[in-house]
Formats: sequence, C-alpha cells, structure tokens
Amino acid sequence: MPHEPFTLGSFEVVPLCDGWAPLPLDDEAPGHDVDWGEHRSRFPWAFPPDDAKSWAWHVHAFLIRHPDGPVLVDTGIGGLGRPPFDVAGRLEDELAAIEVSPDSVQHVILTHLHGDHAGGACAGDGSPLFPNARYHVHPEDWTFFATHRTPKDFTGRFAMAGLEGLGMLDLDPTDHEVMPGLSLRHAPGHTPGHRVVQLEQADATLLLVGDLLHTTPQVVHPTWRSNHDEDPELAAEHRALWIDAADREGWTVCVGHFGRPFGHVAAAGWSPI
Repeated sequence: MPHEPFTLGSFEVVPLCDGWAPLPLDDEAPGHDVDWGEHRSRFPWAFPPDDAKSWAWHVHAFLIRHPDGPVLVDTGIGGLGRPPFDVAGRLEDELAAIEVSPDSVQHVILTHLHGDHAGGACAGDGSPLFPNARYHVHPEDWTFFATHRTPKDFTGRFAMAGLEGLGMLDLDPTDHEVMPGLSLRHAPGHTPGHRVVQLEQADATLLLVGDLLHTTPQVVHPTWRSNHDEDPELAAEHRALWIDAADREGWTVCVGHFGRPFGHVAAAGWSPI
C-alpha cells in the first residue's frame, strides 16, 4: 500500500512503492570515507536489517492529485527489474489502491529515463499504460538513451519508444509549467536530460528531486561525486545548487529512493517528515 501522502495547497502527493533492494555501500561515495554506522543509527529505515554492507534502495513513483487531473511523476521499474535492481513493478496495483485509473492520468513526467523511473511507462508490448496522458521527457535524455544505451543497460527509453509515433511525447526542452504551480526544471548530470519537479502554492514549495539524491550522506556532502551519475561533476554541481536553495528557502524535499521520501535538508543532513 502507498505511504502517507503529503499535501501542499491544492496538490496532494502520494508515494507509490515498487519495493526495495539492497545495493552495495562501496559504490556510493568513491574516494571518501563515510561513517555509515552514524547514518545507520540516525536513519535505520535507509538500511537493510542485518546487512552492514548495503543500503536500502527504494523505488517510488509519485501520484499528484490536483483539481485539473492526476499527474504521475516517474513510473517505477515496470518489467525492467534485474539483479541487483531486483524489484518488480507494482505501479498499477498501487494506483488501484488509491482508486486512480490509468485512463484518468493527464500527464506523466519522467525525471529521466533510467529503468527504475521510466520502466512502468508502457506495457511489455510498448503500448502506453496511460493512454490519455502527455509523456514529458527532456529531449537530451530521449536522444542520449537512443544512441548510448541498449535495453540490457537498464533504460526505459526502449520500453516507450513507440510513444513518439503516437504523438504522446512532449519533448519541450525549456523550464516550464505543466499546470499552474507545477514546473519542470532541467538539472542535468545524473543523465543529460535529468529534471526536478517543483510544486509551488502560496509561500510553500515541494521539490521532487528525481535522482539528485540517492543516499543520506549526499545531503551533507552534495558536491561529492556519485558512481550513479553519467556526468558526476555536473551532477554534483546541480545537486549542490538545489540542496542549497531548498535549505535556504525552507522547501520540503521529496526523494524517490528514500524509504521516508519527504523531509527537509540542512547542513546537518536529512530531516524526514
């Protein structure tokens, strides 16, 4: 069943969970010594029980309820799970649990095209799982994953290649509003077209960070490079910019790979809600 939702004005954001898998800690902060024990004591939900060498990689999508219609941010892993990303897509079941029909979804926003974010966009035969939606993808990702990756490389690009011919893709490269108060912002580095999603109502903001963050030490050390990023230097630059803005402005932050996805960032680290 989904986690508890987060409400921001007229937006209600519901995490939809595919599950989690253990991933090795030694890949997470190359060149840096991390006191993982300290992070484990502060954030026990971020680590598997009885496994000192792994962190708990959660896979979430987010359903945004709004009077203008439902919006889906990322689509989970679909049928692309494979070791060590051994998670099965549960998006349709999660939507059914909150009584949302795939036919009602107006927009599908893909922060980027790695398989754990775009794998659930289409069925195994390539047909769209959200037949009445516009699928928003940055063109830098659409081009990159067509030419630099293959299906075995864990990308959702090929699972959804038929959407372009159906006229369902929105490849607008600019930072723009999808609906009033919901904006897409280019934050490249993790992938060339990686985006964050910004929700704004009155004086409050929620930032859905895509894969700017994977683990809790990155909140404290946003400039550290990550092995998950296509361009680690550029990703660290954008991670630091957005973490600083969220800290300075008091925004709520939403992290798809955290077991407790909503919280706040500060120099002292992550504070989950």
